Amino acid sequence: MKKNEMSERTVKKLMDSGIALFAQYGYSNTSIDQIVKKAELSKGAFYAHFSTKEDFLMKILQDGINFYFEDLKSILDRKDRSLIDDFIKFSADMIHKTHSQGFSAVLLHSAMTCHYLPQVQQELSKQMEEWRNDLTQYFELVKKEGLIGSPLDARTLATAAMALFNGYNMQHYIDDRIDISEIISVFNELLQIQSPK
Repeated sequence: MKKNEMSERTVKKLMDSGIALFAQYGYSNTSIDQIVKKAELSKGAFYAHFSTKEDFLMKILQDGINFYFEDLKSILDRKDRSLIDDFIKFSADMIHKTHSQGFSAVLLHSAMTCHYLPQVQQELSKQMEEWRNDLTQYFELVKKEGLIGSPLDARTLATAAMALFNGYNMQHYIDDRIDISEIISVFNELLQIQSPK
């Protein structure tokens, strides 16, 4: 196995362990010792890739948000796309993946702790703005094609989509009787999707 492949596998094991532990116990209550123990790696392996636990969290946030929005960008680039149907499918998949893989809980914990971690707050703010920009581009396109009837501008729709995602996730995290899948139907109403003519 090549050195780069070993390094990538090590980082993936650390990040998978970190996500699971941060999701369960939060950032503050998770130590580097716990992360490396769960990953079955040494502390040296952690420090070979990350300077601090804060750097590690920032990498998780960067990769988590970027990964989920690569799919949305690919939808916009396809010629055979169905902007609304593909977006709804993308959104439903993203909601379930982020929840089942623990990323939603990590995002919530990060938001709650970032006020005393300035670098994390800055990174989270940057990632949220990139998320908003990606969604804004999408909503500009669907508005231009006359597929939605909402009078709200594209940036406001993007902010509302993020607020729904984060709000439903927080409520579901507190009380799992709240169905996170409801986000889709609520957002469809907000968009006022137009029937094809």
